[in-house]
Parts: sequence; C-alpha cells; structure tokens
Amino acid sequence: MTRPIPGGPGAAFALALLFIASPALAGTVQGTAAYRERMMLPPDAVFEAQLQDISRAGAPATVLGRARLDPAGQPPFRFEIAYDDAAVKPGSRYAVRATVTHRGQLLFTTDRIYPVLDGRNAPLELLLVSARRAPPAASPGGLGALPASFEGELPGAGGPIRWHVDLHPEGRFQLRETHLGRPAPNQFDDIGRWSREAESGRVVLRGGREAPIFLMPVEGGAALRKLDLDGKPIESAQNDRLQRQREFTPIEPRLFLTGMFVYLADAANIVLCADRRSVPVAMEADFKTLEAAYLGARTKPGERLLVSVEGLLAPRPSMEAGQPPRTTLVVERFVGVWPGQRCGPMPTAEAPRPKP
Repeated sequence: MTRPIPGGPGAAFALALLFIASPALAGTVQGTAAYRERMMLPPDAVFEAQLQDISRAGAPATVLGRARLDPAGQPPFRFEIAYDDAAVKPGSRYAVRATVTHRGQLLFTTDRIYPVLDGRNAPLELLLVSARRAPPAASPGGLGALPASFEGELPGAGGPIRWHVDLHPEGRFQLRETHLGRPAPNQFDDIGRWSREAESGRVVLRGGREAPIFLMPVEGGAALRKLDLDGKPIESAQNDRLQRQREFTPIEPRLFLTGMFVYLADAANIVLCADRRSVPVAMEADFKTLEAAYLGARTKPGERLLVSVEGLLAPRPSMEAGQPPRTTLVVERFVGVWPGQRCGPMPTAEAPRPKP
C-alpha cells in the first residue's frame, strides 16, 4: 500500500525540488594504497585520498572529492572517492593523491601522478613513500642520518679528483667526479643503487660503471673511506676519505640515461633503469623529439617503451598542490627508442668518460 506524503501535494512538489537542486554524486574512483616499508602505523594514524583537478600548470590543484580512513588501520588501504559528474570537464586532467598522517605530521605520501577519469576503468594501485628522513639509529652500517652528502679530494691517475656522493635512505645514490686541473668537460656523473654488505660493513655503489665502487663508513658515519677495486683499503699516505657535509647538498646529475617512458593525458613519466626511480619528464628542451618518437613507436595508449636520452635530473615545481619541487628529467638530447625491450641488456650508447 502506498502511503500519502505528509503535507499533501505541495509538500511532495517541494521534496521533488529539493532532490533536483541537490548535487548528484554519480561518479566514484576506487583503489588501494600501500607502502613497502615494514612498519606498523600508530593506532591513530589517518589515511586520506583526494581526487584532484591538475589541469592548470603552476596553479594549485582543485579537490573534487576525498576519502578518509580515521583511523587508517594498516595497509593496504582500500578507498572509494565519490565525486560530482558535473564537475568533470572534457579536456581537463585529473589525478588521485594519497597521504598518511599522524597527529598532523606527514608519514607517507604518493610521489608521482596517478591519472584517472581518462578512459581507464581498472582500480588504482597507489604506492606511498616515506616522507620522513631516516633517524640515525635506523641507518645501516653506522652511516648516520640519511640522506647525506659526502665530499673529498682524492688522488687520480691524471691529477686530483673531487668526489661528491649523495646517499638516500631508500638505497639510491648520486655521484659526481670533477677532474681538477683539466679543461671541460671534466665533470662526470653517475646514479644507481647502493647496498651494505652484512659481513664486511662496506657500502657498495652499483651504477652505470662496469665495476662497483666500494666505500667504508668510518668515524660513526662522519666520513666514507674510498677502497680499491677489490674492496680493500688503499695503502697510501694520500687522502682516501670523503667527509660528511654539514647539510644535504644533492647534485643535479647530467648524464646518459635509459628508462621506461610513458606519455599519456599530457603527462610524461619515466622509470629510470639505473636506480628504478619514477620521475616526471619536463616538457622542455628536446622533449618534443622524444614525444614524437614515442608516439610513433607505441602500439597502444599508456604503453611504456624503453628510451635513451642525455638529460639532467633537476628540481621542477610539483603539479600536486602543496607539494615541494620534484626531481624531474629534463631531456637535453633524445637518443633512441627501443620497442619491445626493457631495462637490462639493450643497445648501449656510452656516455663520455675521462681518459686515464
């Protein structure tokens, strides 16, 4: 039996107008988020995912919807963001950003753009990265607090070489060798992964060189001792140490790079083969050449292809509201695209190296 609406026909008409005037949240974005660190979150940590309009370069993103887990619980975090279909405009760019906070302090955050509302229907899988520097007690091998920069002037076959090493807590390194007294080009950069040997305590850098570089933390992490090619101490009266700098002063590496590149929805990204880091690609310098080659070689939208470039890794403004500048690849010269290949064995192009 149908019950009459209280108040008669006038009330029914007013109720219908109320429904018409109310915004219709007809769309949802679903996904999960997790981090790789093995740690338990505090019981009162909070997870939040936001759907953002990031169409205007250099302008703060507009939040169209959000999902909040309070308390967050433990990963993976499952979320569903409701949004108003009417707020989605053709030609605009949308992305999801997520954070985990504890009493107002940021613990984890996404560090790349996750595009949505671009025709893809698969649920999102967000990777959260730590927003905090590792404390001294958590640093391996007595390295002290990371990230950190180490510098020193070491002897070389053709004269002194100034070494600069940046160590990041997630296992990435950056290296610059400047051959003093030589004409330009006398500066050579490298990036890659570092690890610590459990038995010897040595820190091993593996990057674009054929042989690894061995360093030994000394003085409680106040310095790194340069070892020989076999990982043994160098028997010499000359300096063999890189001193920790008072502040983290990372270099902006300029070098030959390969990586898995994708260009979709006016956003470009590359996962670097050298250290498996995901970074945005700036749409400047020789980007147009890279873009044209990629679009001509891909077989479907969103496909990642192996590319090689000469480029600069330098800070650029983040496209996410309220975020600091991000390390970005600036393509100074496009070299090639290699369809069907991935990071690993591939056609190589040697970056110039100093002669002994």
